[in-house]
Amino acid sequence: MRKLLLFLYVISLVVVLIGFYGMNFFTETVVEDGTGGGNGNPALFIPVFLMPFFFYFLYGTTELSMRLAEKIKTNKTLVTSLIFSVIAAAIIIIYTENKAQDLRKTIVQKQVNFETVSQVPLWSTFSNAIFFNALTFILVLLICYIIGAVWSIYRERRKRVFPSK
Repeated sequence: MRKLLLFLYVISLVVVLIGFYGMNFFTETVVEDGTGGGNGNPALFIPVFLMPFFFYFLYGTTELSMRLAEKIKTNKTLVTSLIFSVIAAAIIIIYTENKAQDLRKTIVQKQVNFETVSQVPLWSTFSNAIFFNALTFILVLLICYIIGAVWSIYRERRKRVFPSK
């Protein structure tokens, strides 16, 4: 049974990676006239169809993170890895947010149909490449690791407080 679950996890990983990078093909370039960005974001259909694979991928990654955290023998190593993971996740979030804000400012400067930055949505056809790239995929993995490791620590402490009979 474990081989089947691992096979399904690998299939989910491949499908999510293909869909994740497939979103970039729908990224529009910012041009100096008022064209573009008016038909919504057709790439949003990709995550809708990928949801079952994405959820299984998230579950599998979190489960693997829990197992990894249980195998780490020293609490110091686990806490250090958690600290580095949180710092890396925060850096990726800040970097992605800054890139998205810079893109919004560029869109307002080049497109005549936008007057203020608040009119430009953060996630649009112009910003697909910002939110669907290797950094944000690593962010997903880091968040799954953080959740899995914290969950593992919680389960271990719960076992110590409430030992089974």
